This record gives sequence, C-alpha cells and structure tokens, in this order.
Amino acid sequence: MSQFAKQLLRDVHLSEQRILKMLPLLSIRSYEAGEIIWGKGRPVLAWNCVMTGFVAAAEPMVRGGMMPLQVHGPHAWFGEQALLGGQASQVGYVCLTQVELIGMRQSCLEDALREEPEFRRFMLQLLARRVGQHTELQLLLRLGGMPLRIVMGLAQFAVNQPESFTAQFKPQPEDTVDISLSQDQIAAVCGVSRTLFSECLQKLAKGGWVKLRYGGMSLQSAGAWRLFARQWQQRQSSVRRQSMNELLNVLSQASVAALSPATRQ
Repeated sequence: MSQFAKQLLRDVHLSEQRILKMLPLLSIRSYEAGEIIWGKGRPVLAWNCVMTGFVAAAEPMVRGGMMPLQVHGPHAWFGEQALLGGQASQVGYVCLTQVELIGMRQSCLEDALREEPEFRRFMLQLLARRVGQHTELQLLLRLGGMPLRIVMGLAQFAVNQPESFTAQFKPQPEDTVDISLSQDQIAAVCGVSRTLFSECLQKLAKGGWVKLRYGGMSLQSAGAWRLFARQWQQRQSSVRRQSMNELLNVLSQASVAALSPATRQ
C-alpha cells in the first residue's frame, strides 16, 4: 500500500520529504455499498481519496435515499471545499459500490498548503475545476437536452480518470475507461430516467462509443470523450439542445481530432 499511497501523494505534487512524513498519518477505511461516509451538514474530518470503488456527492431526498450529483472514482480526492472553508459539508457522500478510502487529516492538509507551493497550486486548480463542473451542471440542467446530459455525464468519467495512474499501473494502457456502476446509478448521476438513458446508451454502444457488460460498462476512445467535454466547455455559442445523432457526429469529429498530433500536444 505504501507505494500506492506514495504515488497518490506525488500526483497532488507533494514533495518527497512531505510524503515520507505524511505516510504514517494517513488512515484507511472501508465501506459497503449504500453506506454514508458523512451526511449533509456534518463536519468533514479528512481530505479523502478513493482507492477503489465509487463515491457520490449527493443530495438527501424527502422520501428517503440520496440523489447523486457528482461521482468520484478511483484516485479522486474529495471533501476539500468543506475543510478549507471551515464549514459543514454542503452535500452528503454515499458509497455507490464497496469503497476503500485513504484519508488525510485536516492538520496535514493545512500544513502542506502553507509549506508546499506546488501542492497549493494543485489545490487551486482542483477548486477551480470544481467550480467549473458546478457551472456546467447548472447549464445542463437549465438549457441542455436529455441526450446532452447523458453524453456529458459519461464524458466526466473520462475527464476525471487520472492518466498518471493509468501509465503507472498498466504496462500498455488502453484508451478505455471502466465504469463499474449499474445503468440505474449512472442514469441518476446524469439526471435522466432509466428508460431514456437505456435508449441513448444503445445508440452509443452501436456506434462503438461504449461497451456494455454485466454490472457496468466501459467508455471506448476515451481521448475523444475528453476532447468532446473540453470543446463543450470552450464553446463560444450558447447551449442548444442536440439530438443523439448530432452528438454522435460530434463525438466522431472529436475522435478524429483526438488522434491529431497537434491535439495531443
């Protein structure tokens, strides 16, 4: 585990000296699917990183259960906003699958922010990305059609996949992203009905953009998904409702562009 934890800490740009000092202070916890890590309005006690499984930032519902707003998969950190703001959590965090977490106590986080410039820069970029994702979610909910919600929801799994870990732990990394969640869970994350999600997913599968399997799926041509998301974020025109066929064409164009040497640089 120590080598795995070291790589996690290197990826957030902590110095080797800091990593050696911090390793004995990290905590490891396991949760079952459906368990709540902490509820909305509760204090956040640590900055957490997902080792295995999927955690959802979720809103409690009046009739019980929680509505997922954002998913954190393997090697993703979460909880920094509440810790840095000195506030209770604005959302709850629930395990969508069995989960193992590495936790960094608040004092360690604060010391690193004071003393590690590269880590501080990483954290600022992470916070800026969170704000951008929140803005995208608001635009999708207000202006985007259902097919766009689905495609952008799936694209976020590719965007949030840490490439350094892919290179570190896979000798020949494939351009795919595995999503070990049920279609019901992913539909809920995208904010659409299970029926509509299934219809759009079949078209994506037929086009070779996703590969379905029991208990999950994988995104194919992950570079194209990432480029699609980046192009959507950098668009100059206002959001418009696009059909699934139009979005498939845009994905195809992104696939060609993603293979271009100029795009990869």
